Amino acid sequence: MLKNILLNFTLLATPFISLAFADGKEIPAVIQWEKGLDEAIAKAKTTGKPILLDIFMIG
Repeated sequence: MLKNILLNFTLLATPFISLAFADGKEIPAVIQWEKGLDEAIAKAKTTGKPILLDIFMIG
């Protein structure tokens, strides 16, 4: 029972703890979307940041 309580507390508290210690200077205010996948991959490689793919179909 105590193990479950500690696990749930850890899962709930982790995002708030990480926000408290995060340096706000590196967090952009908005997501900067790239137009093409090749451009996004090149930019991700140079900056060392991950890629978030948003795929949708029209029609």
